[in-house]
Amino acid sequence: MPTTLPASVRETLGEEAAGDFARWLDETLQQRAVERDEYREVLSRLDVLEERFVQLENRIDERFEKVDQRFESLETRMDERFEQVDERFEQIDQRFEQIDQRFESMEERFDSRLAGMKEEFNVRFETMDTKLDRMNDRILSMTRWLIGLIALFGSLVTALLAVAQFGG
Repeated sequence: MPTTLPASVRETLGEEAAGDFARWLDETLQQRAVERDEYREVLSRLDVLEERFVQLENRIDERFEKVDQRFESLETRMDERFEQVDERFEQIDQRFEQIDQRFESMEERFDSRLAGMKEEFNVRFETMDTKLDRMNDRILSMTRWLIGLIALFGSLVTALLAVAQFGG
Protein backbone atom coordinates (compact mmCIF):
# COMPACT_ATOMS: atom_id res chain seq x y z
CA MET A 1 0.00 0.00 0.00
CA PRO A 2 1.90 3.01 -1.28
CA THR A 3 2.03 6.16 0.78
CA THR A 4 0.48 9.25 -0.71
CA LEU A 5 1.61 12.63 0.41
CA PRO A 6 -0.71 15.59 0.79
CA ALA A 7 -1.05 17.92 -2.18
CA SER A 8 0.69 20.84 -0.42
CA VAL A 9 3.78 18.67 0.16
CA ARG A 10 3.75 17.53 -3.47
CA GLU A 11 3.54 21.14 -4.68
CA THR A 12 6.34 22.28 -2.35
CA LEU A 13 8.74 19.40 -3.04
CA GLY A 14 7.72 18.66 -6.55
CA GLU A 15 6.28 15.43 -7.96
CA GLU A 16 9.57 13.63 -8.37
CA ALA A 17 10.90 14.52 -4.86
CA ALA A 18 7.53 13.71 -3.34
CA GLY A 19 7.51 10.31 -5.06
CA ASP A 20 11.08 9.57 -3.91
CA PHE A 21 10.21 10.63 -0.38
CA ALA A 22 7.05 8.47 -0.40
CA ARG A 23 9.01 5.39 -1.63
CA TRP A 24 11.74 5.98 0.92
CA LEU A 25 9.16 6.36 3.67
CA ASP A 26 7.38 3.15 2.56
CA GLU A 27 10.65 1.18 2.53
CA THR A 28 11.71 2.48 5.92
CA LEU A 29 8.33 1.72 7.44
CA GLN A 30 8.32 -1.78 5.94
CA GLN A 31 11.80 -2.48 7.28
CA ARG A 32 11.06 -1.22 10.75
CA ALA A 33 7.37 -1.98 11.06
CA VAL A 34 5.97 -5.20 12.50
CA GLU A 35 3.34 -7.14 10.63
CA ARG A 36 -0.11 -7.35 12.12
CA ASP A 37 -0.01 -11.12 12.57
CA GLU A 38 3.38 -10.92 14.24
CA TYR A 39 2.16 -8.03 16.40
CA ARG A 40 -0.92 -10.02 17.42
CA GLU A 41 1.28 -13.03 18.25
CA VAL A 42 3.55 -10.83 20.41
CA LEU A 43 0.48 -9.35 22.12
CA SER A 44 -0.94 -12.81 22.80
CA ARG A 45 2.42 -13.93 24.23
CA LEU A 46 2.52 -10.79 26.37
CA ASP A 47 -1.01 -11.59 27.56
CA VAL A 48 0.13 -15.10 28.51
CA LEU A 49 3.16 -13.67 30.30
CA GLU A 50 0.98 -11.15 32.09
CA GLU A 51 -1.36 -13.93 33.22
CA ARG A 52 1.61 -15.99 34.42
CA PHE A 53 2.97 -12.99 36.31
CA VAL A 54 -0.42 -12.46 37.94
CA GLN A 55 -0.51 -16.14 38.93
CA LEU A 56 3.05 -15.93 40.20
CA GLU A 57 2.22 -12.78 42.14
CA ASN A 58 -0.81 -14.52 43.69
CA ARG A 59 1.31 -17.55 44.66
CA ILE A 60 4.00 -15.29 46.12
CA ASP A 61 1.33 -13.37 48.07
CA GLU A 62 -0.09 -16.67 49.38
CA ARG A 63 3.37 -17.84 50.43
CA PHE A 64 4.10 -14.53 52.11
CA GLU A 65 0.83 -14.85 53.99
CA LYS A 66 1.84 -18.35 55.10
CA VAL A 67 5.26 -17.07 56.15
CA ASP A 68 3.58 -14.20 58.03
CA GLN A 69 1.30 -16.68 59.78
CA ARG A 70 4.29 -18.84 60.71
CA PHE A 71 6.14 -15.84 62.04
CA GLU A 72 3.10 -14.76 64.02
CA SER A 73 2.72 -18.22 65.54
CA LEU A 74 6.47 -18.32 66.22
CA GLU A 75 6.29 -14.90 67.82
CA THR A 76 3.35 -16.02 69.95
CA ARG A 77 5.21 -19.14 71.06
CA MET A 78 8.35 -17.14 71.79
CA ASP A 79 6.33 -14.63 73.81
CA GLU A 80 4.83 -17.50 75.79
CA ARG A 81 8.31 -18.97 76.36
CA PHE A 82 9.66 -15.62 77.44
CA GLU A 83 6.76 -15.22 79.86
CA GLN A 84 7.50 -18.70 81.25
CA VAL A 85 11.18 -17.83 81.57
CA ASP A 86 10.26 -14.55 83.29
CA GLU A 87 8.00 -16.41 85.71
CA ARG A 88 10.77 -18.91 86.40
CA PHE A 89 13.24 -16.08 87.04
CA GLU A 90 10.74 -14.50 89.42
CA GLN A 91 10.44 -17.82 91.27
CA ILE A 92 14.21 -18.13 91.44
CA ASP A 93 14.45 -14.54 92.67
CA GLN A 94 11.89 -15.27 95.39
CA ARG A 95 13.83 -18.40 96.33
CA PHE A 96 17.03 -16.37 96.61
CA GLU A 97 15.22 -13.87 98.82
CA GLN A 98 14.08 -16.72 101.08
CA ILE A 99 17.63 -18.06 101.21
CA ASP A 100 18.93 -14.57 102.04
CA GLN A 101 16.40 -14.30 104.86
CA ARG A 102 17.46 -17.69 106.19
CA PHE A 103 21.11 -16.72 106.05
CA GLU A 104 20.36 -13.49 107.87
CA SER A 105 18.43 -15.31 110.60
CA MET A 106 21.23 -17.90 110.87
CA GLU A 107 23.78 -15.10 111.07
CA GLU A 108 21.80 -13.47 113.88
CA ARG A 109 21.60 -16.80 115.73
CA PHE A 110 25.32 -17.39 115.22
CA ASP A 111 26.09 -13.89 116.46
CA SER A 112 23.97 -14.33 119.58
CA ARG A 113 25.39 -17.82 120.14
CA LEU A 114 28.93 -16.53 119.64
CA ALA A 115 28.32 -13.67 122.08
CA GLY A 116 27.02 -16.20 124.67
CA MET A 117 29.98 -18.48 124.11
CA LYS A 118 32.35 -15.52 124.39
CA GLU A 119 30.87 -14.62 127.76
CA GLU A 120 31.11 -18.25 128.90
CA PHE A 121 34.74 -18.42 127.82
CA ASN A 122 35.51 -15.13 129.58
CA VAL A 123 33.94 -16.44 132.80
CA ARG A 124 35.86 -19.72 132.50
CA PHE A 125 39.11 -17.92 131.74
CA GLU A 126 38.60 -15.66 134.76
CA THR A 127 37.92 -18.75 136.92
CA MET A 128 41.01 -20.46 135.52
CA ASP A 129 43.07 -17.30 136.10
CA THR A 130 41.90 -17.24 139.72
CA LYS A 131 42.72 -20.92 140.20
CA LEU A 132 46.13 -20.51 138.52
CA ASP A 133 46.87 -17.49 140.75
CA ARG A 134 46.04 -19.57 143.87
CA MET A 135 48.13 -22.46 142.56
CA ASN A 136 51.01 -20.08 141.88
CA ASP A 137 50.73 -18.71 145.42
CA ARG A 138 50.75 -22.25 146.84
CA ILE A 139 53.72 -23.29 144.70
CA LEU A 140 55.58 -20.15 145.78
CA SER A 141 54.75 -20.89 149.40
CA MET A 142 55.86 -24.52 149.04
CA THR A 143 59.05 -23.43 147.32
CA ARG A 144 59.83 -21.08 150.18
CA TRP A 145 59.17 -23.88 152.67
CA LEU A 146 61.35 -26.23 150.66
CA ILE A 147 64.20 -23.71 150.49
CA GLY A 148 63.81 -23.08 154.24
CA LEU A 149 63.90 -26.80 154.96
CA ILE A 150 66.93 -27.30 152.75
CA ALA A 151 68.67 -24.40 154.50
CA LEU A 152 67.68 -25.89 157.89
CA PHE A 153 68.94 -29.35 156.93
CA GLY A 154 72.12 -27.75 155.57
CA SER A 155 72.60 -25.89 158.85
CA LEU A 156 71.92 -29.05 160.85
CA VAL A 157 74.32 -31.06 158.73
CA THR A 158 76.93 -28.32 159.07
CA ALA A 159 76.38 -28.20 162.85
CA LEU A 160 76.60 -31.99 163.16
CA LEU A 161 79.79 -32.04 161.10
CA ALA A 162 81.25 -29.26 163.25
CA VAL A 163 80.35 -31.16 166.46
CA ALA A 164 81.75 -34.35 165.00
CA GLN A 165 84.97 -32.63 164.05
CA PHE A 166 85.45 -30.87 167.36
CA GLY A 167 84.21 -33.70 169.48
CA GLY A 168 85.86 -36.46 168.17
